[in-house]
Amino acid sequence: MFALFLLIVATLAHAGDVVVDMLDIGQGDAILIRTPAKKAILIDAGDRGDGVLDKLVALGVDHLDMVIATHPHADHIGSMEAVVRAFPPKIYIDSGLPHTTATYSGLMRAIEENPAIAYKTAVAGSVFNLDDGAKLEVLLPDAAKHFTGTRSDLNANSVVTRLTHGDDCFLFIGDAEEPTERALIEKNIGQCGVLKVAHHGSNHSSIQAFLDVVKPTTALISVGAANRYHHPGGDTLQRLEAVHATVYRTDRDGRITALSTGKGVRFRTERNDAAASMLPVAAVPNPLPPTAPSTIPVVDATLAPEVDPESCPFPASKKSEVFHEASCGNAHKIGPENLVCYATREAALAAGKRSAGCCHP
Repeated sequence: MFALFLLIVATLAHAGDVVVDMLDIGQGDAILIRTPAKKAILIDAGDRGDGVLDKLVALGVDHLDMVIATHPHADHIGSMEAVVRAFPPKIYIDSGLPHTTATYSGLMRAIEENPAIAYKTAVAGSVFNLDDGAKLEVLLPDAAKHFTGTRSDLNANSVVTRLTHGDDCFLFIGDAEEPTERALIEKNIGQCGVLKVAHHGSNHSSIQAFLDVVKPTTALISVGAANRYHHPGGDTLQRLEAVHATVYRTDRDGRITALSTGKGVRFRTERNDAAASMLPVAAVPNPLPPTAPSTIPVVDATLAPEVDPESCPFPASKKSEVFHEASCGNAHKIGPENLVCYATREAALAAGKRSAGCCHP
């Protein structure tokens, strides 16, 4: 059945389409974006045991240009270590907020051990030009003012991105909370036709004011069947109905595939054999004022400058449990905003850091 679905989707896809897949992985998120020039971007990677890597392979993925972790909860990064080890991306992006779990530590270790992966903290205003006119913009978080004191600061500071391809628009907002959505309203982001509904459809997100601004024609919900959180919430579904959004859910529809022509989006679901539906063209979203370089090509992974061995003999990242030698290639990947310097090896150990396996300082 799955093989037949892949064949149908391949038949429907046209050479110039941008293809967006919301994988069916239960109570988690994993979204794959593929461009006409074969660039591949993964946003989140579900939980450990969700089979995300196997699903990517089944889709024919043999590389990843970019991986984005919206936030470090297990249902979004649980399988990501396996993914980045199998398909090391040119660029890895996250919110810049660390977590205390072994899952997060393992993922960071996998990134640090591979000098080919450029680690970047999400910066609102950054734009990644893909191809065929497609681009991916980072809308949040604002590095200078992370949300604090929310229901979940990790959720509220999810990396929010907007994919545009011609007149088509997709908004990916992780597990955004109400403060996140209000910040997007303040940014005057405008209408966006396809919305990845926040936090698996939780009632605490998808506030009416946000939906009234975005006016999605289609809402995608990644959610596990009969989950213990009762997602998606009834209030959220009512709010989506109020803006006349067509709702697709992975618990009912299986994998959801969107085929963007640049002039409209066709949808296909794994459990629906009907012909793909064509939705009206989404309105062009309002541009954001740039707060970072306006173009950052996916293929150009700019690394941090080399660490000065005299002023920083034993560098470490705020986000990692390990420290390095100043000459280590992985030390050069630490962004200046995350760099911590230790004068001696003993000082690093006393701070709770351990020796990195890549350079054994």
